[in-house]
Amino acid sequence: MLQMKARQVDALTLAARERAERRIFALLAEHYGPSEVWPGDEKARLVVGAAIDKADHYDMPAERDAFKIAALMLVFGDDFDWREPWALQIVAERLGNAPIAEFLYREGIARIRAREAYQQP
Repeated sequence: MLQMKARQVDALTLAARERAERRIFALLAEHYGPSEVWPGDEKARLVVGAAIDKADHYDMPAERDAFKIAALMLVFGDDFDWREPWALQIVAERLGNAPIAEFLYREGIARIRAREAYQQP
């Protein structure tokens, strides 16, 4: 039986995270950069790392969940899930460790569209 040492497992985990960060950053750059919410590449990379951590906090390990969280962080700020009443409600209504990134993302998009419609002449 093959056994791995803790530092080997850590190195594999770090490499997997770095790959995920690159993929999520590339998707964010494709969809949001440059736009009014794009903070620049350096800050966007920090947002990606923070989004992965936030998704992990919510026990949502999928890259698609981290991408959605990162997109919301770009638009609403890194504390959107603690500051925005609609996000607080979604988090509060979460059942167990059910993934909520899609619910947050859909509601975030609805909020953006409503705000844009309101601002139209």
